[in-house]
Amino acid sequence: MKELLNKVPCRENQLNTLLDLFGEYDEPLPYSIFISGSMATGKTLCLTNVLDYLRYKQITIDCIECYSPKIIFETILAGLQDEDVEIKCESLSDLTNCLNKFGDDKITYEPIIIIFDRAERLRTMDQTLMCTFLRLREFCNLNICTVFVTHLAYDNFYFKIGALEPIQIFFPNYTRDELFKIIISNHKTFIDEMLRQHNIVEDILIELNEKQLFANFLNAFLSVFYRPCRDLIELQHMAQINFIKYCEPIIREEIKASDVDRLWRHITPVLKSSLAHLYLRISEGKPVSPSKENKTELQKLYNFENSLKEELMSTKTFAQSFELPYYAKFLLIAAYLASYNPPKEDKRLFMKNHGKQRKRLQQVKAKAKITEKLTTQLGPKVFTLDRLLAIFYAILEEKIGLTSNLLAQIATLVELKLIAGSKEIDLDTAKYKCIVGYDFINAVAQTVDFNVSKYLYDLI
Repeated sequence: MKELLNKVPCRENQLNTLLDLFGEYDEPLPYSIFISGSMATGKTLCLTNVLDYLRYKQITIDCIECYSPKIIFETILAGLQDEDVEIKCESLSDLTNCLNKFGDDKITYEPIIIIFDRAERLRTMDQTLMCTFLRLREFCNLNICTVFVTHLAYDNFYFKIGALEPIQIFFPNYTRDELFKIIISNHKTFIDEMLRQHNIVEDILIELNEKQLFANFLNAFLSVFYRPCRDLIELQHMAQINFIKYCEPIIREEIKASDVDRLWRHITPVLKSSLAHLYLRISEGKPVSPSKENKTELQKLYNFENSLKEELMSTKTFAQSFELPYYAKFLLIAAYLASYNPPKEDKRLFMKNHGKQRKRLQQVKAKAKITEKLTTQLGPKVFTLDRLLAIFYAILEEKIGLTSNLLAQIATLVELKLIAGSKEIDLDTAKYKCIVGYDFINAVAQTVDFNVSKYLYDLI
């Protein structure tokens, strides 16, 4: 069990549940298991490690790659064979016949696990398909269990005919302490990446290998990134980029590794600018070999303002390369305005006849905000679907009806990770927030001749 916990930290309850369900080698397996949870919460990792530990036969089907029932059937049958043989299977009846024939040839009661990864794709196929997989053991003489892994809750799977309800296991998001524990355990990979980009003298390398230095950086990093992002994979990627920037003044011997305050002041603006590139994967550190002989040139290369300009240019190019539909661009702009404008200011910003507003002393003082208190610096706020649509119609000059195609474009923006929220459109409960920065939105707005700053509360 310790070996499993080392491979999959912070998932002890889920590992124990899976071990209890799969039982001993000669025990009957459950009919089906439904594993749900947000992206990057260790669902597939836990499952595959448990099955490797138990040494059960497993067949993994990626429902994105296996996009048709025929490919799914043939992948299952191919996984049961020890040799590579050409298999053709057209229907569910052919599948069950082949499974029964395979079971007759087997002497032992070997447990077999079929894993449907990204199982939400099964909803677009024939409904009888998933209903059959939920009770596949009834149709064949094998000790077989189907496991569905998805980021959706089971309630999102609707069946017209009766379906056997599976055993459900939920994987919650990692807490901040758990994320800290997982990322700090990968300290060596961060150092290896830094060595790949920089030539570091031995004395400084010893300082960079100190766990306390990495722990100080991680505390600063999570204080900025934990609220807008809980995705472990994305957090590790952004942490790797920013840890190199955190250590650059130490490598250049400008700041000592023990000077936590100066390092904090150095990394704070870098972390805030990195939020604009969350999920975009466009900010990569340039490999530079520091040398004491050419110090002025080195300072130019590492100048934060220059690197920021490069990032802004790459953001603009990336944003303009997005081939979004015309209305989807306005929906994305509306989502940004809804995230970064206070709801009480919507009337003044988006309505033409909003009436006169008196400038009270209190409002004048509130307007004189410092940079840290600007809403654009505090991160995106959650907004409702009806508020998004209201802003969308306010900034769109032409009049169009609310159609299913228009609502589907919101789901597309969620799929592209430009907006965070549920892909299910629900006017009563759906809530979203925009997770791209001002530079990205401004670049998108230029393609439709829209002035974002005119409708942004912080800039008026």
